Amino acid sequence: MGKGQPKITFFIKFCIAYKVKQYQKRWNLSPFKAWMKFTDHDSFKDLMAEHFKNKSYANFWVDNIYKNLDVRKTFYKNHIAKIMKELGHIKIYSPKEYKAYQRQIKARKLSGIGSLKRSVKRVRKS
Repeated sequence: MGKGQPKITFFIKFCIAYKVKQYQKRWNLSPFKAWMKFTDHDSFKDLMAEHFKNKSYANFWVDNIYKNLDVRKTFYKNHIAKIMKELGHIKIYSPKEYKAYQRQIKARKLSGIGSLKRSVKRVRKS
């Protein structure tokens, strides 16, 4: 058995990276400032509870990161910077961009050999 801190699940990594990217885009912030803004969110405590669930004294760790500014900064330095490097390619779509993206997908289906794949009407034998 390995010792040390339990690994962060991909779900937690993705949620953190997505929200930090979303805050960066919405308020035009640096990744660090976006992280600090995200730590003020109501659901941040639940996300950190999920992250620390395998540690002993999980409630202590959650309260510590939720209440202490220095712990948040250190957590960013040790974890979030690496997560953002790893999952920094995540694309956040605005509603307008998302609709344009959906139109592109629909247009691809209507052109090329895929457009020939239409259902054929069959005549019933009576």
